[in-house]
Amino acid sequence: MEIYVKVFATLRKKYPDINDLNPLKIEIESGISVSQIIVKLGYALTEIHLILLNGKKVDSETLIEEEESILSLFPPVGGG
Repeated sequence: MEIYVKVFATLRKKYPDINDLNPLKIEIESGISVSQIIVKLGYALTEIHLILLNGKKVDSETLIEEEESILSLFPPVGGG
């Protein structure tokens, strides 16, 4: 099945062409966990602070079971 992945802020360094309007489309097996997708994309789990699946906050062990789901990944954000 296909899902869409959006990455934000410093996570875009690895995928500069992915943004809110241009998500990455990937093929996955139904029931794969968010953490497996994060690793598949080449990120460490510690790089991800906030995970949204179809606009709802989830954890890394959430399973993706809906076709065309949208997975949004955010790093820790600092400022000053």
